[in-house]
Amino acid sequence: MIRIAVVDDDIKICSHIERYMTSFSKKYNQKIEVEPYTSSEGFFKSIQENHEVYDLIFLDIEVDEKTGIDIAKYIRYVMQDELQQIVYISGKTDYSLSLHDTHPLDFIVKPIKDEQLEKVIIRYMKISGHWTNVFSYQVGRDTVKIKINEIRYFSVVNKDVVIHTIKDEDCFRGSIREIEESLRKYNFLYIHRSYLVNPMYIKIYEYDQVILNDGKTKLPIGSSKRAEICKKRIELQRIKKEEEE
Repeated sequence: MIRIAVVDDDIKICSHIERYMTSFSKKYNQKIEVEPYTSSEGFFKSIQENHEVYDLIFLDIEVDEKTGIDIAKYIRYVMQDELQQIVYISGKTDYSLSLHDTHPLDFIVKPIKDEQLEKVIIRYMKISGHWTNVFSYQVGRDTVKIKINEIRYFSVVNKDVVIHTIKDEDCFRGSIREIEESLRKYNFLYIHRSYLVNPMYIKIYEYDQVILNDGKTKLPIGSSKRAEICKKRIELQRIKKEEEE
């Protein structure tokens, strides 16, 4: 569970972030709880009297009589808490120097876009260890761990799942649907009821198949999956372009 607080006197901002986090939790199969606060007083009561602790706090710099910087300084210097991650929100961009001492995770300029929120939450997931970049499976009594970026694809053979990596193949009992859910945050593509593919190894997308970057491996796209894969491909291209920029 990831606990998020949003401190902003604009209820629309709070609602926007809350809606996006609901969407993110479904997309990446994560449990996220969002608590909105439209005043610094309400938030201070929460952390002082009720001893609430959040994983990630979105702070409006100009929330009310107490600025977001005041709140952040209280967390860092009075509470001596460096674990709660802080993301500042503002309609202005001239705060950079005054924010440095509170060690924020990021700074978002209004109007807030979903793309900004996605970058922030994914960054938080990585640095907090929620995303370990390792896939684990059982073979008998042994637990095998493989780095995500070494997995090319999964296939189903009879009742077994075969994991195809850049080095070799291995076989284990499992459900490809459950694997797809656990790897959703890494954008693996469930192209067919028998195939789950790591998009970083796809070289060519065709109407009814994908060709991996070895130029030899061709995997079918199920007819019921074609529209979904096309949409996902466009989304992945957008994400890649934004990362490059």
